[in-house]
Amino acid sequence: MLFLLFFAVFLVLWGVLYAALPVLRHAGGRAAHAAAALSMRYPHVKRLAAHAGRFRDYLPVALILAVGAVLTAWTGDGFLDIAELVHAKSPLLQQMDANVHAWAASRRSADATLFFGLMSTLGGPGGVAAILGLVGVALVVARRWRWLVYLAVTAGGGGLLDLELKRYFARARPELAEALRQAHGYSFPSGHAMGSTVAFFALSYLAFRFFTAWRWKAASLALATTFVLSVALSRVYLGVHWISDVGAGIVAGLLWVTATTVAYETSRRVRLLRALRAKRS
Repeated sequence: MLFLLFFAVFLVLWGVLYAALPVLRHAGGRAAHAAAALSMRYPHVKRLAAHAGRFRDYLPVALILAVGAVLTAWTGDGFLDIAELVHAKSPLLQQMDANVHAWAASRRSADATLFFGLMSTLGGPGGVAAILGLVGVALVVARRWRWLVYLAVTAGGGGLLDLELKRYFARARPELAEALRQAHGYSFPSGHAMGSTVAFFALSYLAFRFFTAWRWKAASLALATTFVLSVALSRVYLGVHWISDVGAGIVAGLLWVTATTVAYETSRRVRLLRALRAKRS
């Protein structure tokens, strides 16, 4: 049943993203057209545009940095909100964690354990390393060295960040006597949730770069989202993490993968613009 639900969620997300992504791209184009029309209508804006003409090619780069800054600030604020509640040992958060933990334990079944056990394995250090290793070999064969470095820095840096966050907060796990899996180390944030978020969304970015058709771009993002949610919920179902642990893991993972992806995409576009300018001259 849960395998069918996984597939259904993926299909729904795929359909939504397939419809939304071209609309967002079209909206960006309309905004750029409106800005150009504005510069022609008002003399002072036109003069400013003329003075900034040599930087016009870098406007998409500036837009990427602006969007990246907003997303980074948003995810960072979300993580800090959860972290403050954990650090302060908020009674409301502890009660919510306990209620969700008890509810998940009461809904256990053989089929659910099979599904969530598989998701936990795929989203664990071994599963993620195997997936990234296979992709890494493919990138080496294709001589996509920059993609390989991006993936290594993103995944490796995310793992180190998770270790430091766990060490800093040193939060105890739920009572493991009732857990369906063994777990070691501290609980906050969830390494499975953070690691799968970083890995799957980094792979989704590479899929965006690789595929030209919007349906496959949307499919890659939908699949990454479905996997991350399944992995995160598996850790709560198996009884080795609180719900706030996995929520913080997803948010921290999004923060890191956004920062590295924006940095890589910015450097890539700047490099292409400089090569184009050199070719023109």
